[in-house]
Amino acid sequence: MTVKRITPSELPLLTQLFDYNDTDEMIEQNRRDMNSGSVDIFVMFDAERPVGELHASYESDDERAVRGRRAYLFAFRVHEDCQGQGYGKQLFQSVIDTLTEQGYSEFTVGAEDDNDRAKHIYDSFGFTELIARKYEEFQGDGYEFGLYLRRNQ
Repeated sequence: MTVKRITPSELPLLTQLFDYNDTDEMIEQNRRDMNSGSVDIFVMFDAERPVGELHASYESDDERAVRGRRAYLFAFRVHEDCQGQGYGKQLFQSVIDTLTEQGYSEFTVGAEDDNDRAKHIYDSFGFTELIARKYEEFQGDGYEFGLYLRRNQ
């Protein structure tokens, strides 16, 4: 397994991991965010096949967040055929390690209240401090979630 930061031209790969309501909109939005430097998308590959993704945003509406120090990790997905095999934890750790090497020392993640699998993984990585309740919409679907913080020691 390898983890790679993808380029905007590779965005269509993400359709193998998630069923988007509007693929063209997803590609255009992510292309804009990636080109502006506000988002990076990391994909785990098994040979050429994408098996997981994790997005990192460097923008925050939290006035306590310092740009270049805090990253918001989101859109954490592992292909259903590959779940339960440790790939998600490997992807998550790889992205945290990469961003830590770049100077990031704080990370946030969002978890819906009923997503026990994600909350278990996040807790095992030290995301235990609930700092906010959030609501976001993506392609017409709304998501309410808790925002959890991890600070590197």
